[in-house]
Amino acid sequence: MEKGVFLHPAVAGPLTERFVEARLHIDYERNEVRQLDMTATVAQPVYLVVDPVTEEVLGRHDGATLVSDDPFVDFLNDGWEKARAKD
Repeated sequence: MEKGVFLHPAVAGPLTERFVEARLHIDYERNEVRQLDMTATVAQPVYLVVDPVTEEVLGRHDGATLVSDDPFVDFLNDGWEKARAKD
């Protein structure tokens, strides 16, 4: 997705203008445990929108979206709206 979907304007715009990217590399055991705590899975990929203060998960997208950008755009927009509603 990083070389395809993330570069599409419908995704790249909101992703870079509204969010701060943080990656969790689960090749380290402590990160795998963190992912399991946050998502209840070690499957990849899992994308989350997380409140930086409370660590509340505001949105979740499981798996790659290679056919259409729409599901990932919807995930970003929904997470953004939930974050704004908390302000």
